[in-house]
Amino acid sequence: MKVNMKRFLAILCGIIMVCNGGMVAFAQENMEELIIGEYQELAGDNVGHGINDIYDVPEGRSIDAATLTGCTIGISVDASGVQGSISTGSTVTASKIGVENIRIEKYVNGKWTLVGTHSGDYTTNDIAHGMNIGTTSAQKGVLYRISCTHYAILDGVRHELNNVTNGVKY
Repeated sequence: MKVNMKRFLAILCGIIMVCNGGMVAFAQENMEELIIGEYQELAGDNVGHGINDIYDVPEGRSIDAATLTGCTIGISVDASGVQGSISTGSTVTASKIGVENIRIEKYVNGKWTLVGTHSGDYTTNDIAHGMNIGTTSAQKGVLYRISCTHYAILDGVRHELNNVTNGVKY
């Protein structure tokens, strides 16, 4: 009897582990396929911005050094889902400029839980890159945030900035 119960529990644990792993993979797989588009500034009441945003260099101010500028991440949450807008800029033409390691998370039981990820996108031989990313649903009253890494290869040197938004909910 004990042997049968142990087998049953082992099989049950295996099924639970497979199902949980499948759910995580499904969330990440959906994120890869969801709303990826051209950069567009977010509008609405529930809009937040990155904690580490670097805004554009003011007009008339010259910057001699090759560096990142215009790096922002925005988040908006409403009944249609979580929307993010991400832009990366540089003071000189970059051989490669983009965003990577994008994560959308929600705050559950006192910790941030992964909703989905996206590897990012980039442009070559340009001074800016932007993209939008999003989900098709969001829970009312739940905090969501987006994090990413802005990067550019400038004069052969990689420059990067890790950025994250505050939590936003609707």
